[in-house]
Amino acid sequence: MRDYGADVEAHLASTSGVQIRHLVWIEARSRSTGLIEAAGFWNGIDVRSFDIGGVTRAYSGAGTLLGISPIIGEVGLQVRMQQVTLSRLPSEVVQLIHGYDARLAPIEVHRVFFDPQKGVPIGDPVRVMKGWVDEMPVPSAAEGGTENVTVTVASASRALTKTLTVKKSDEAQRRINATDRGREYAAISGAVGVFWGVKNARATPPPTTTVPDGEGQPTTGIGAIFNDSR
Repeated sequence: MRDYGADVEAHLASTSGVQIRHLVWIEARSRSTGLIEAAGFWNGIDVRSFDIGGVTRAYSGAGTLLGISPIIGEVGLQVRMQQVTLSRLPSEVVQLIHGYDARLAPIEVHRVFFDPQKGVPIGDPVRVMKGWVDEMPVPSAAEGGTENVTVTVASASRALTKTLTVKKSDEAQRRINATDRGREYAAISGAVGVFWGVKNARATPPPTTTVPDGEGQPTTGIGAIFNDSR
C-alpha cells in the first residue's frame, strides 16, 4: 500500500470527503533552442505552484489535463503503459505539441489530496508514476470539432530493457584515464591478421655469413659461441 503521509491518512480516516488531483510534469527538448524545458499540467483551476522534493513547480490547469488511466502498482520488472489525456485547446498543450520534441521525454505524475471544504492541499504531493513518453500522436479532428491528445507513458522499468554498449573507443577510455592504453588499437581490432600457433608468412631473413679462423671455426654467429676455446 502506498504511503501518503500521516496528514492524508488522518483525513481519510475522518471520512469527511476528499478531492484528488493529479500533477503531470514533462521535460522535453525545445525545437527552437535545443534545450530541455519543463511543462506542467494538472486537473485543477488556473496555474498553481506545488513543492516537489524541495523544488517549486508551476502547473497549468483550466482543463489542460483531462484524465489518467488507472495507475497500477505491482512488484516486478514488467514495463507498464499508462495513458495521459490532454485537451488540445489550451495554448500550453499546443506549445507542447508543436514547440517541443517529447519523444522519450521524462515524465512524472504526482497525486495530491485537497480538503473539499477548505480547498487547501493535504500533505505533500506523492509521486505515483515515473517514466518516459512513448507516444504522443497528434490527432486530426473532424471539421468543426476537437480531438484530445493521448500521451502513452512507459514506466521506469523500460530502463532495464536498454542494451549495453558493445564497442568502446580509445578516445572514450582516455577521457576516463589519460594513461590507459587498453583500447589503443580498438579501431583496428579484427582488421589486422594475428598468427596463433602457425608460422607467420614473412620475408626470409638474409643468410648468416661466417669467416673461418685459422682453425676452420666460425668467428661469428652461434657457432662461435659454442666453439670458443678461450
